[in-house]
Amino acid sequence: MTENFRALVCVLGLAVPVFAYLRRPLTWISIAPGDYLLRTGLWIVLTCALFAAGSFWLFMLIAASALLIVGRNDSNPLALYVFLLLLAPPIQAGIAGFGGINRFIDVDYLRLLSVLVLFPTAARLALKPESVRLFRIPSDKYLVGYLTLLLCLQAPVTSYTDLLRSFVALFIDVFLPYYVFSRGLSDFSRMREVFASFTAACALIAVIALFEFFKGWLLYSSLPTFLDAHWSYGHYMSREGALRVVVSTGHPIVLGYVMTVALGLHLALRHAYPNRTSWRLVAFALVAALVVSLSRGPWVGAFAMLGVAVALAPRSVARIGKNGVPVVILVSLLAITPFGAKVVALLPFIGTADSETVAYRQQLFNVAWDVVMMNPFLGSPYYMATDAMEQMRQGEGIIDVVNSYIGVALGSGLVGLALFGAVFVSTARHLFVYLFRHGDEESVEHVTGRALLATLVGVLTIIATASSINAIPVIYWCLAGACAAYVRALQVGTYGEASPSLPRKTGFHASPL
Repeated sequence: MTENFRALVCVLGLAVPVFAYLRRPLTWISIAPGDYLLRTGLWIVLTCALFAAGSFWLFMLIAASALLIVGRNDSNPLALYVFLLLLAPPIQAGIAGFGGINRFIDVDYLRLLSVLVLFPTAARLALKPESVRLFRIPSDKYLVGYLTLLLCLQAPVTSYTDLLRSFVALFIDVFLPYYVFSRGLSDFSRMREVFASFTAACALIAVIALFEFFKGWLLYSSLPTFLDAHWSYGHYMSREGALRVVVSTGHPIVLGYVMTVALGLHLALRHAYPNRTSWRLVAFALVAALVVSLSRGPWVGAFAMLGVAVALAPRSVARIGKNGVPVVILVSLLAITPFGAKVVALLPFIGTADSETVAYRQQLFNVAWDVVMMNPFLGSPYYMATDAMEQMRQGEGIIDVVNSYIGVALGSGLVGLALFGAVFVSTARHLFVYLFRHGDEESVEHVTGRALLATLVGVLTIIATASSINAIPVIYWCLAGACAAYVRALQVGTYGEASPSLPRKTGFHASPL
């Protein structure tokens, strides 16, 4: 049996019991049983196709057919989208052109999912009279301004076909996720279902990550060769002698980022689980996968996220003491064990493992800032050709801009960086003002707002240490849209009207921590 088929057996052997266990807690209040069965069935079918197709294009054809035939029956396309988002690595290939055009556009699984699930949803939302018009949400103007700036900066230095290709790519990768999530999450029940679907898929990813870590086998690593497609990610990497797992995300940092986002959104779902045990098991799996990713940037982002969540929660001082004391005791006991030295070496800021990556990031910031100052307002499309950036070329022959903010500033200047940041900051400000002024800290709306704001802070922290690769940008644009939808619903009062009266069992409180 070839490696990919053995990997398929392992993936399905982990997926089936995880999905079976999650069925009861997730269908208790968050997801309709029929939709849950459809999503899990579609996940299994597409995963089988991924490992058995033997061709990238055959897999894409099977995935497209399944999404068009079966996926259309899902009552919440956004929940279906996030449930399937991390099913396959975003291996990319170009669609060949003709008539003097070498290629039309590069496609991958993420773009296929966006076109077949989000685009029809966007069209339906745009035609609904009650749907929020463009520019009626504050962050809209910043996003459209940022995308327009990118196209305007590219227009003088590229061909018409390349400009059109960039327009289509930005529409699919950026505008569609933001627009659909900012308009499609019109009430609390839909938002809760999307959160539950995403965290369920990530819980499975987490279980697979733990299997990869302890087995020392990356289950998805053979797929590029098997699918006859080139991919620059998904390779074996190690830190302090331990394997850095990736699952379908392609890179350990992306895996850590995904687990951080899932953990943040999971904080909003504690009231939606029938008991504490099932909620805590999912949280434990997400945290464990975050740890075994051995990625310090996501660790810092997760700490920032949890810090915000705790600070905004009711009785925050008491909670810090309650949760902090066991952590201090555990760390102290760990430090005196032989294993403790390895753990300390991996820690952010004080660890010595792969210290050259920290030095590289510091040098990148200094060098890139000087390059940005050459064209401070609008950046330059030729920044990679400068002598200053050339000194950052690594042994792999690439200049890795491992800071999303620096990447934006280099290509579009401080104006582009301001517009990019304003998409998130404008929404975060409205979220914070609501949470600060809202009196009922135990309400579902307040819990959801805390989780969204905390997750947003975690994401904005992580991308300061990572490039916007693979699923990273798709997820933060979806999150920006979800935050915008939440703020809009608070302004018009639809969440207060649409939020159901939640059943209370086992003495649960709505607080996320």
